[in-house]
Amino acid sequence: MKIYFIRHAHAISRNDFDGDDLYRPLSEKGIVRAEKAFSNFSSLFKKPDVIISSQAVRAKETAEILKRYCECDLYEDPLINPGADFLDYESVIKTYDDDTDKVLAVVGHEPDMTKFISFYIAEGELYLILKKGGICYVDNKSLMGLIQQKLLL
Repeated sequence: MKIYFIRHAHAISRNDFDGDDLYRPLSEKGIVRAEKAFSNFSSLFKKPDVIISSQAVRAKETAEILKRYCECDLYEDPLINPGADFLDYESVIKTYDDDTDKVLAVVGHEPDMTKFISFYIAEGELYLILKKGGICYVDNKSLMGLIQQKLLL
């Protein structure tokens, strides 16, 4: 199975947001950069068949921008909300791993996502830095690429 692990785009600073962190939205910079990056991404890479997003507003907004360029299904899953662990991510992915031709995009948070990727493909022995809006491309549990958002702008 091919999976794009995508960190949500730039969000409003925690210091500038008074509400619950789950409701913190993307910043204007995050929206503009995600639009441009996903536009370029969709013309360069195989588009996902399904997008799974955490329920955090910043992740949902990132996923919705990606969906506009990829024209695929989008689902929210509370298991990958901030603070998710290995078993949470694994459970979400196992829902789709019976179809090896399916391309999945998972929009989530750091450091949860890179910890999962490290264990998923390298038994915890891989250290990744996935910046905001970055994409880690995994195919059949092999790291195929790490695309930081600025490379797609």
